[in-house]
Amino acid sequence: MSNEEQQEIKISSFLSEDRILILHGRQNKEDVLNALIDLFAKVPDIGARDDIAWGIFHREGLMTTGIGNGIAVPHFRLPALDESYLAIAVCPDGIRDYHTPDGQIVKLVFMIIAGKKQKTLHVQMVARIAKTFFDGRLKAAFLACSEPENCMKILLHEEEA
Repeated sequence: MSNEEQQEIKISSFLSEDRILILHGRQNKEDVLNALIDLFAKVPDIGARDDIAWGIFHREGLMTTGIGNGIAVPHFRLPALDESYLAIAVCPDGIRDYHTPDGQIVKLVFMIIAGKKQKTLHVQMVARIAKTFFDGRLKAAFLACSEPENCMKILLHEEEA
């Protein structure tokens, strides 16, 4: 294993099963983002729901966080936060109004909330998500899951391989 591979971050270290949503039926962007924000609002260290919502929707208003290939990565940094957190919405039937550069329907949403001083880590997380899920194999496995714990098991297995 090269030094670069040893230093790659693990997505699973920022995630927990209780921050994975599986949402069936056609979704809309605002509802999915709000559902993920609600998950973060339950984490004591993160802060007030209104601050999270403002950050996510403000960032999304600047430019879509749809990165293509059915993936979106809404993200922002909170000034008082020391840790980074991740939540995932798995939407097998897609989000009808999430605009992406390639025009594909978004089916996986990875929401990242990072600390204000974690700009490098924040960028590394976005890059790692894109690298891990962009080829479609892991994305398809997540879309076939019916329970959050199965998504977590798949991710852990992938990161251990």
